[in-house]
Amino acid sequence: MMHKSILLKKKVLSKLTIVFVVIAVFAFLGSCTITEAVIEEPSWKLVEELDGANKIILNGNVSEENKFFLSTLYKFWKINSGEDEPLKVYNNDYGFNPLSMNYKPVISDYISAYSNENLTAIIFKLNEDPNAKSYGYEYVYIHNIDSTLYDSAELAINSFRKPVGAFNNQNQFLTVIMNSGNSKNYGARFCLIDYEFDDSYSGIEITSTQVINFYSYHLPTTYIKSFGNRFFVGTYGITYPYLVYPTGDYHAMDVPSCLEFLNYQDTLYAFTTSYDLYFSNDLGENWELYAHFSGWVSFFEVAGKLCCHRDDDIHEINFDNGEVRELDNWGLEGNEITSINEFNDKVYITTLSGLFYRDVDEFFTYKEEDKGKGNLTFEKI
Repeated sequence: MMHKSILLKKKVLSKLTIVFVVIAVFAFLGSCTITEAVIEEPSWKLVEELDGANKIILNGNVSEENKFFLSTLYKFWKINSGEDEPLKVYNNDYGFNPLSMNYKPVISDYISAYSNENLTAIIFKLNEDPNAKSYGYEYVYIHNIDSTLYDSAELAINSFRKPVGAFNNQNQFLTVIMNSGNSKNYGARFCLIDYEFDDSYSGIEITSTQVINFYSYHLPTTYIKSFGNRFFVGTYGITYPYLVYPTGDYHAMDVPSCLEFLNYQDTLYAFTTSYDLYFSNDLGENWELYAHFSGWVSFFEVAGKLCCHRDDDIHEINFDNGEVRELDNWGLEGNEITSINEFNDKVYITTLSGLFYRDVDEFFTYKEEDKGKGNLTFEKI
């Protein structure tokens, strides 16, 4: 049997060993430099001033006078951003709710167009009303435009992502309406509305309305866009898109059903439901096939370069070498894009979950590899 004194010595040595080990560990840790974890901010920054329902942004537009307007679900806003000041957001709502219908408004330089909840009226509103006059907006009820229209006549819009119409440069607005009912008057029609401003742009007056019957049982409208004084109405299915003149005259264009029109470097393009890109050098009178894309996209322009987006991906398109390159969208993932605008040396992206921005100089930052939802390509034809 081991002597008790020997056992006691072993226990003491064991405890001393543990103490020395603990001291050594603390001494080692004390000599180490602890580096704090660095959390990088996303490339695309969120505008914090827009919160709650105001994060649901339906559309945005920068005017020729470099004023940035956008529409959220219930309000209309003006965005100011100076070089030496943080982003400031001003609410420009004047006591009514034009956006409760959740359809995409049209924003021009001075005036915007909306619809009411059941799509039976068009609402025109001044973008800026410094005097907050009561006539800063006008309602046009569709059934009052023409005697052949029923009380149930409404705008022919297929999705909240589609605009309610388009403004041209002649103070005209074009939309498409559907006359519901069981008679020979049933079907789709163009509706052309003329308006005027007062001298100070603080009032709107509707001067004339015109229903254009083109004998279509149904016009599946996908997009309405203006270039100069002409309107271009995109369609899907077997229906050809239409060119509408400021006089109200119109004709179907010799190009397949279209998702979108764009003007890039003084050339008009039409993007079809088959993902083909056509071009016209005479404002839509004649068309030629140019290229085919591998999927749906929506086009925009930044710093004079053609770009496109789909869902939350953004790409640069180079027509010269036939290349599409995906751009950095860190911070935009999972946010559905509704518009992209260049304003005061920044690019702003409106989404259904917030307003994001980054410097123009950083916009053309490419992803190391294409990590989007399938590689986007196009081929010249």
